[in-house]
Amino acid sequence: MPKLTAMTAINQSLQSTSLSSARVWNPFHSLAEGPTAAFSARPDLDPKVPQVIADAKTFANASRNEKVAFAAAAKHSGLLDKELEWSALTAPVFEQLRTQLKIDYLKRGDESIKNFSSGVCTMFACAALGHLARNHNLLDPGSVVELFKYEGDQGGHAFIVVNRAGTPDDVDSWGPQCYVIDPWYARHRITAPGTNAVKDMTAGTAFHDPAFVAFLKDANSRAVQVTFPHMQLIQAFS
Repeated sequence: MPKLTAMTAINQSLQSTSLSSARVWNPFHSLAEGPTAAFSARPDLDPKVPQVIADAKTFANASRNEKVAFAAAAKHSGLLDKELEWSALTAPVFEQLRTQLKIDYLKRGDESIKNFSSGVCTMFACAALGHLARNHNLLDPGSVVELFKYEGDQGGHAFIVVNRAGTPDDVDSWGPQCYVIDPWYARHRITAPGTNAVKDMTAGTAFHDPAFVAFLKDANSRAVQVTFPHMQLIQAFS
């Protein structure tokens, strides 16, 4: 499937969801294009997203307090007997928990998009990822989808990157097959291509938005939080 075909299908699919009309809580006013009717003083939905384990976090580098929290989550998920101490958490159970939390995250996103009236960027990203899992055929087979974290002077931001090459913090290295999905940013804009939830990181298509690329480059840092291989998206609802 050509990249343009996938971008077009994903963009059209997201435009048919509540994310295309949802109001933004905690907006970046500097991104606003025209009236700010899309902004909200407070979230109508719980802005919290389900817990996930960052790719960089391993059983070996987790602190004692983190292992206590992970053990509690493992008990809640039925992966660890509730009568056991936190120290019973093992590396294999930790990895099972990582996978389970990813599935729970995608299912929460899929559920929230059905009635998404407003939210913070993290919930926008969660809902969009849940939608991709539910509609995984929109993606190229073998696609790699990443939840990214942006740290800038205006605050943090979460967005989705698909089929990235290169270095996470170097936008120019992401390659010609890469595109970004950011419905939160799109709600700040009133004209295309800004209003497209899908952004091509390479010039030459209607999905390329120089203003969005500049926004990403303005960040102090960009980093991968969690990776979702295409097969994992497929398995979430299988």
